[in-house]
Amino acid sequence: MGPALYRKIIVLTLLLALTSLFVYWEPSSRAGKKDRPLSQALLEIEGWQSSRLVPLEQEIVKWLDLDEYANQSYSNGRETVFLYIGYYLTKKKIGAAHDPLVCFPGQGWIPSKTREGKLILNQTNNDSITYSSMTVEKGLKKEFIIYWFQSYDRAVANTFSQKVVSFKQRFQQKPEDNAFVRISISAENKSADECRQILTQFIKSFYPVFLNYING
Repeated sequence: MGPALYRKIIVLTLLLALTSLFVYWEPSSRAGKKDRPLSQALLEIEGWQSSRLVPLEQEIVKWLDLDEYANQSYSNGRETVFLYIGYYLTKKKIGAAHDPLVCFPGQGWIPSKTREGKLILNQTNNDSITYSSMTVEKGLKKEFIIYWFQSYDRAVANTFSQKVVSFKQRFQQKPEDNAFVRISISAENKSADECRQILTQFIKSFYPVFLNYING
């Protein structure tokens, strides 16, 4: 066996060992309960008046394996937006949230092609949200939706990115909180750009409050 082939075998062995470590290594769980319900923590959003929580059926809560959730509307006096959050306390539940591209067609909605966007929340420290958006139609109903997947303090546009971010956060020993966030508005008399502008205004007020809950 030549030296070159021997070195290649050593490198390949090390790569396999590292891959096994990344796949199977599980740090101790840091999941913990919150001191108040999510819906209560989100009652006060600057510039927006919240409705009460709309309870989900227990079968749905069980099916989605939810630890916490919010399902309520907000109004600024002119526009009304609808917020749903499926919240999980442990990284083991990442993937429990159902992607809208699966859920909405199953409920009879016809979705448009999704678009990814990025919303800068703070120019100073580059806080941002990466999200997906789409329009869905069902009969005469039409809604515009922005959604993302939260991995502790990071908001990303899809479940694959959420898993990648979560994997990195495991090594940083960050808390395991994760969530699916969906915000929608009626688009029957509005363009997609108008809807996006309204929802991004809401997100700028909502997201800091949501992060405070995550960090609490």
